[in-house]
Amino acid sequence: MNLKNRIVASCILFTTGIAFAQEATKEKEVTAVAKPEKKEALFDVKFSGFIRHDVIFDSRQTVDVREAAVVLWGKDVDFDSNGKDRNSASKFQMLNVLSRVGVKVTAPDVLGAKTAGFLEGDFFGNAEAGINEFRLRHAYITLDWEKSQLGFGQFWHPLTIPEMFPGVVNFSGGAPYMPYNRNPQIRFTQKLDNHFNLILAAVSQRDFTSNTAPYRNSSLPSGHVQLNYKSKNVLLGLAGHFEQIRPKTSSGLTNDFSNERLNSTTVMAYGRIETKPMTIKAEAVYGENATSFIMLGGYVGYTPTTGSGLETYSTMATQSFWIDFTGKTKKVIPGFFAGFSQNDGANNPISGKAVAYGFSNAVGGIAASGNTSVRTINYIYRLAPRIEVPIKNLKFGLEAEYSAAEWGNADNSGKAISNLNLIGTWRVVFATVLKF
Repeated sequence: MNLKNRIVASCILFTTGIAFAQEATKEKEVTAVAKPEKKEALFDVKFSGFIRHDVIFDSRQTVDVREAAVVLWGKDVDFDSNGKDRNSASKFQMLNVLSRVGVKVTAPDVLGAKTAGFLEGDFFGNAEAGINEFRLRHAYITLDWEKSQLGFGQFWHPLTIPEMFPGVVNFSGGAPYMPYNRNPQIRFTQKLDNHFNLILAAVSQRDFTSNTAPYRNSSLPSGHVQLNYKSKNVLLGLAGHFEQIRPKTSSGLTNDFSNERLNSTTVMAYGRIETKPMTIKAEAVYGENATSFIMLGGYVGYTPTTGSGLETYSTMATQSFWIDFTGKTKKVIPGFFAGFSQNDGANNPISGKAVAYGFSNAVGGIAASGNTSVRTINYIYRLAPRIEVPIKNLKFGLEAEYSAAEWGNADNSGKAISNLNLIGTWRVVFATVLKF
């Protein structure tokens, strides 16, 4: 091949190489466009809640909170000079303060965990004077791994189990027969296998108590442990809760510095069974100082009548049992709730001036006295049949609730020992709820 032909061939090969290189580059660019880099998911926000209207009739005056939206038990007899009971007067009202709104936030993964948050409030208020005011119910953050969950924030107390709520129409739910509270907490849940779960929690006190100072001044969180079994049709569990409080930083006749503390333990067994015709739920609770769960009980302080001794304390014990049946029909859903709770009084009563403390004492129901001059409750029970009619997102509920409480003169342990009266009262509730 002469020199001229060699030069021409070299030019052709060079040009062809450039063309192939350009095509390869274009192919890589197309591939890069077809498979973009994976971007992290953004926040997802979903709103939920309901609008609720309640029509309520009570056959007598009751011990209750928030304009009687939550009823606990009937008031004791209060006779006038003519022998008529002042508390036998009936009541009627309509309320909408139970309406609520919440937002669920799904956030980008953190530490390999699915991250979410839940914020919810209603118009129930934080005190009697705050009815109709917006208040915080839940503010909870969760980190979910394959078999573990870590939660931070205010949520249902571990003894208040959402899957175990009775299906009652009354906004009181299962209170005062079941533990009912929301608390700031750190909670860890571990799936042990396909059915068993372990829950550990450190809990603080915020709502549902007349005084949070004894819980804060203890300088210790409450501790909780729970083991449950879950399958398609069965939920069974055992739970234990321990807390220590420091009721006062000074006490006694001379108001001296006090580091007196009080330990209490609450244990609970629960179960839910799904059958073809109905759902059955039941709980049994033994509680010490269970008053912060909106239950009977509390604790008693004893102050020496002479000298400079400090006030010392003893927990009051409470037994409580309830069961709930909910039908699985579609157009009209029947249900029935029954509950019983007993005040067993202080575990170790001593002599001296006796004073009961806690939510039950603040609202009226539990008291202690060395001279039987005050009234307290021995036991309560409730029977409540109901029907509900769901129509798409709208639901109508009607419930007739009969509650009874045995009142009497209190001894220094907080039990009623004389002049006993069994006080019964009816509550009829008609509720209309629109969920969104």
